[in-house]
Parts: sequence; structure tokens; C-alpha cells
Amino acid sequence: MEAKNAFCYSRFSIYNSLTAMSYQVIARKWRPQIFEEVTGQETVTRTLRNALEYDRLHHAYLFSGARGVGKTTTARLLAKALNCHKTTGKPNLTPCKTSDSGACSSCIEISESRSLDVLEIDAASHTGIDSVRDVILEGVNINPARDRYKVFIIDEVHMLSKSAFNALLKTLEEPPPRVVFIFATTELHKVPETILSRCQEFQFRTIPLQKIYDRLKLIAKSEELAIDDEALREIARSGEGSMRDAQSNFDQVLSFSGDKIGVDDVGLALGLVGIAVLKRVVKAIADNDSKEVLNVVDEIVSQGQDTRNFCRDLLGILRDLLVLKVSGGAENLLESAVLSSDEMKQLAEPFSQSDLVRFFNSVGETEVALREAAQTRFVLEMGLVKLVEMRRLVNIETLVERLNELESTLSGNLSEPRKAAAAPEKKTLVSEKEVEKWREPECPEPATYLKPEFPTIDTTSQEPEIELPVPDEPVRPDLSFIETIPIKLPTISSEDLQHIDDEWLDAAYERKLLWSGETLSPIKNAASLAAAFRATAANGSRSLADANGSAATAAVKAVERPDLIPVFDDPPVEIPKLSENPTEEELLVYANKHPVVKQALRVFRGKIIEVRLRDK
Repeated sequence: MEAKNAFCYSRFSIYNSLTAMSYQVIARKWRPQIFEEVTGQETVTRTLRNALEYDRLHHAYLFSGARGVGKTTTARLLAKALNCHKTTGKPNLTPCKTSDSGACSSCIEISESRSLDVLEIDAASHTGIDSVRDVILEGVNINPARDRYKVFIIDEVHMLSKSAFNALLKTLEEPPPRVVFIFATTELHKVPETILSRCQEFQFRTIPLQKIYDRLKLIAKSEELAIDDEALREIARSGEGSMRDAQSNFDQVLSFSGDKIGVDDVGLALGLVGIAVLKRVVKAIADNDSKEVLNVVDEIVSQGQDTRNFCRDLLGILRDLLVLKVSGGAENLLESAVLSSDEMKQLAEPFSQSDLVRFFNSVGETEVALREAAQTRFVLEMGLVKLVEMRRLVNIETLVERLNELESTLSGNLSEPRKAAAAPEKKTLVSEKEVEKWREPECPEPATYLKPEFPTIDTTSQEPEIELPVPDEPVRPDLSFIETIPIKLPTISSEDLQHIDDEWLDAAYERKLLWSGETLSPIKNAASLAAAFRATAANGSRSLADANGSAATAAVKAVERPDLIPVFDDPPVEIPKLSENPTEEELLVYANKHPVVKQALRVFRGKIIEVRLRDK
């Protein structure tokens, strides 16, 4: 018996020595021991402290949020506060720390997850109704062995089956006295509404970057570690709002670097792209430098860094720049920003809000494409070059403004041609050869510019009027081109025309006139020209007008235009004879055989619906 006890004692001593010599990771060693040490969840801890202080304790709590933000830690702190032995008859708002020499046994056991009255259950491995029945339903009726409360902490409660949830409903609604349930989950939407309605729900937020950085800096100072501030900020950024992830990454960097830790060590150990590389990409996009972004991709691939992580980091930078543009630098919206406010303002200055939105969507599409890409480097290169090319695009608002300015400029210039068109045009019937006689000879330009001396002009005297010779025969227009027109269009009366007011169409028509050099001024001898057109269309003769505008027009006879009616060369068909009382079928056959009806159907593309006899 003594030998057996000695063997057990020796095994226990060896276990304790190994435990004392074993390394404890930062996430466990620096787990918060009191409510004040919980980082980033001040609202939750304040509510729980007030509930304990004013005796407003609920029998069921539900903690939801992302991973590594303090849900299980807060549940243990609540259990420690309820069962701390330093107070009698009431909870202790400041439970014992395990590092204190005078810590009570209850707080130490709860911190080490070996308390008899505080049961931690992993719902992922106890999903069935049998586990709920054996562990919870049968143990809930047993009084606490030593402490004041019996606490059930169920982690990842959303993993329980539907039958297990149903088995908990009655006990959760009316539990025995001195029993408290604390549920924790990362997927709140999977918890049934019947469970949610029976619990007080607390949503844990992701921890801001600055608070994670401050906590890591405290740990580094306490552990006497030599690490740069930029390296600590990179480690904090790698946590993505999770304190546990950031502390685990801190452990990994310590194992890689040793005594001195720099920014490069963090990038190599965690496979992260540094902030300097992300700033290079943004500046290259602003400078339309496609070569620089290709160099960045080459560095990322050569260092073995994850391209998808790079895209996610770039999305975060673009998001921060867009939020800065929209909100004007609101601090509450930029808590997770990895850059300072001055740096973000400098990077965001060359871009508009529309540019940043397009960049964000494009990088998001590139990140999705990288999941299934066989050559991730090619996809990333094309995605970044696409961002550079987007800078050359012009948004639609700018184009509309330019078009409006051009239209207003053109509409203002249209007033001058209108005035010129309204003025009567002075014309003479003098040939160009006769006009050449009165033209003054052109003088060559002098070699040097000399200021001419103009003589004084007597304005009282009037210049003599020059009379141009008038030819004996008037100039007659040549209308021979009318006979060469292949198609003669029938006349259309003004009543058959319809005018539609359209400002854009009218303005476009006026611009067309301006560019072509034509005007809408009345044409002299228009009546003579129209009469000549009508006469030529009728019998080939022409009616000419004299130069003074008087027209000797001949009476135009009304002419039928059978040439406008199409003629079909169909073989003759015998028209059936109708009986005295024909049926509808006989009438339909008669109508289909009649040549006039067939011609009308072809011209109008019609169809016979019904045939009736005409009333006599």
C-alpha cells in the first residue's frame, strides 16, 4: 500500500514539474481575469456588473459574436463573480485573479475549467438529446456541491439538434433556483426563436484595431519583448477584429523571429502583405503606372504570399478611403483603419467616390476569381491592371455636362446665321467676267510692316453711284435635271402632313443647316420653279419665269397616276358562278378567285375575314 502511494505521489510530482516547465500560449496566459480586462466589450461587461450589483440576475444568457472576441471568457468571469468565496451571500464584482496569492479555490478551478459546480459543455461534440439529458437535465436538479450557483456554460450552442433544443425549453423557462445557463454561439441565426425568447441576448462586437494593438503592446512590455510598433500594428491587423487570432499570430511571430521582431519578420511569418506594399499599389493606380502594379504582383508571388489575402487587405484599404471620402473622417467609422487619417487623406485625394466604388467592386470580383483560378498570378495581374485602366474612364455626369455646354454654345451661335438669313440678299444680274473688270488689283504684302498714313476724308461729299449694265436677256434657270429624276413623287397636301414639336430635333435641324451653309430664307422665283416641276411631271414641257418674278404658267390638267399601282402578271382564272342563294363557302371561294380582290389583297397585304351579299 505504501509502495502504491509512493508511486502515485511520484507520478503526481512528475506531472506538476512538467506542468510548471511547459510553455503556456499568450492567448491562455493573458486571458482576462476580471471584467475590466475584457477588451472592446465595455457595454456587455457594464451590463453584467450592474446586474450583479443590483441583484437583477437573469437565469439564462446568450452571448453571440465573431470568434475570439471574449464570449467564453466573459461567461467564465460571470461564473467566477457568482461563486467567488471572498464575498458571502452575494456575488463579487471583482473576482480573484489566478496569479494572486490569496485567490480562492472556486475562482482558480473555474479559470482552469475543473470546477464541479461550473460545467462547460461543447455542443459540437454533444449534439444529441441523450447528452443533454445525461449532463444537463439530470444534473440541474442537484444542488451545488460547494459554491452558491450551479452554472452551465454551453459553447457553440447552435450545434445542438432540434430535439435537444426542445428538451431544454421547459428547464430553460423555469429552472431550479441557483441555476444559471450561459450560451455562446458564433451563428446566432441558427438558434431557434424559442430559445432566444427565454434568454438575455448580448452581441459581442469585433474589437477595434487600436485596442488590439494596445493590448499586444502591454503584453510585449510585460514579457520584455523587443518588437517594433509597426510590427505590432501588423500583427493586430492580422487578427481582423479577433483578439485570440491576434495573440496566436503573435506567438507564431515570436517563434519565427526570436529576440528582435521587425515588420519584415511579421510578413514572412504570417504571409501578410505589408501596409507599404498596399500603399504602393494605390499610388500606382493614381499615377496610371501599370508597370508598378506588375512589380508588386511579382514580389507577392516570389515571397509565397497568399494572393487572396492580398486582395482582402486591398479591399480593406479601399473601404477605408471610401468611408473617409463619404463621412469626412468620422472616427467611429474608421476604428478598424490601418492607416492614419493624414495618410488616408493623401491617398484618397486623386480619386472620386465613384472611382473608389468601381475599384472595390473590381477587386472583389478578382478575389472571387482567384478561388478557382489555375494561375492566380495571371488573374491578379489582370485585375490590378484593370484598376489602372479604370482611371482613364470618364463618368457619365462629366459627359452630360460637356454635351450641355456644347449645345448651349451652338445654340448661341445660331442667332448670327438667322439674322443673316432674315436680311434680304442683294443680287445683280451681272456675269462674273464683267465683275472682274471692277475688281482692284491685289497688292503684295510689304516686307516690313509700316504704319500707313491715311489722308483725311471729306465725309460731307457723297460718292457717285455706279450703275452696272443689265443684260438684254434675263438669266433663266436650267431645269433640265428634272427629266433625269427616276421617280416622280405624287403631290401631298398640307392637310395630310402632321407637325410634331421636338426641341432636340429642331435644334439638330438648325445645327445641320448651320454646318451645311444653307438657310431657310425664301427662294426667289419659287412659284416659277414649282410650276415648272408640275408641268414637267405632267407632259414633259417646262414653264419658265422671268427675272422680275412674274411667271407665264400654263394650266395643268389633272393626270391620273396608274404607274403607282403595282401590276401582277397572274394567269387567267375562271371565276365561279354564284347560285341564287349562295352559301358562305361559295362566297368565300368566289372572292378568292376574283382578280380585283386578289390584287387588293396583295397591295394591302390583307386577308378575307367575311363575305356578304350586297343588299339589292
